[in-house]
Amino acid sequence: MKLRYKLRNAIIRSLGLDDYINTNMSPLPSQPINVYSTDAAMKLSAAYRCTAILSGTIASLPLQYKRKKNAVFVPDEKEILYRLLTRRPNRRMSSFEFIRNMVILMVNRGNAYIFIRRTFGEPTALVLLSPGSTTYDKYTDTYTVCDIINHINGVFGSNDIIHLRHNSQDGGYTGVSVIESASRVMSVAASADNQTLKTFQNGGKIKGIISGMKGEAKGLNALTDIQTSDVAERVESELSSGRDIVSVNGDMSFAQLSFTPADTQLIENKKLTVLDICRFYGVHPDKVFAGQPTNYKASEMGQVSYLTDTLQPYLRQIESEFELKLIPDSVSMDYKINFDLSVLYQTDLMTQVTYWKTLLEIGGITSNEIRSHLGKAPIPGGDTVFITCNVAPADSPKIRGESETNKENELPKEEETQIE
Repeated sequence: MKLRYKLRNAIIRSLGLDDYINTNMSPLPSQPINVYSTDAAMKLSAAYRCTAILSGTIASLPLQYKRKKNAVFVPDEKEILYRLLTRRPNRRMSSFEFIRNMVILMVNRGNAYIFIRRTFGEPTALVLLSPGSTTYDKYTDTYTVCDIINHINGVFGSNDIIHLRHNSQDGGYTGVSVIESASRVMSVAASADNQTLKTFQNGGKIKGIISGMKGEAKGLNALTDIQTSDVAERVESELSSGRDIVSVNGDMSFAQLSFTPADTQLIENKKLTVLDICRFYGVHPDKVFAGQPTNYKASEMGQVSYLTDTLQPYLRQIESEFELKLIPDSVSMDYKINFDLSVLYQTDLMTQVTYWKTLLEIGGITSNEIRSHLGKAPIPGGDTVFITCNVAPADSPKIRGESETNKENELPKEEETQIE
């Protein structure tokens, strides 16, 4: 048996297949696995999906620069800041990639830093600084930047850096990432994945010990180490070949050491770790395809909870930080930066028709405004506001069944006068 393994290894070395085998059959990491870095966390499906759904959803919302006009804030498309937020913040990124990577850094690294490049005091570019290139000194309220990728170096004040922090533990100066807070749960999930990989990669082979008969054997009946080793190699070879039942001499016994996935409850443990990771990210399990038993109403309420409990805090934090650093205090009452949330409320066509119809009937919108949302040209008379008049006060003549037509058309009575 040993000679066969030696011949096989000699043939592999002679054909130069050592590197090929090592590349395709890399050694598995040892247990336990500790997850502290972003790279390790993104190998977990639940963490990857939570990060993708959070960053993708927020990046799909247009971040608009608005100006007050007739007591209503409307998008100011002529300003350069509007183009920076909605089109191209810098020469490397589009607005979608800019916001998505900004959210990823804030969630998985705890802090996202954006450098405001100004020309004559006006913002001309928003540069997302590379991870690890910025440090914040909370005693002097300054940022030290050494970003060789974006060619930005120096010490900058707080007005030059947009600082987005995740949940903080030092009073709001720096943020703590989800990965750092959930490192224990993610380590459990990574260890379970690693054990599952080991189980499937080795074909589910059983591990055990071949031993002699019970009691102490003496004389010629005693088994040597070489004999038991030969039996063990034969059992391992036959199990690896696909056989399920292997015969062993009556004087020997086989004690199983390894456990099946069912014995270690890996499947149940993986389900629980997915839910725990969703709790840390604040994402509903439906978003990560956890397969929870639910109905349509529960799924709808999960969507509402996701919008109010998960997204809204992120959106408000981003809006307030951008307004604080990009809009001067002198004109802060006339300008604002916020997300267009209408993208989140996309529904089926019949629900949209009911929504537009209700707004039209209460005078909340005109026909041309509806056509503008649908991408259609305005029509003559479409700017008229309509209000449905099918209600009246409870004590009005209309409710009592009295007619007011004759009284309204009747001329007021005057005293008769004599004409001489």
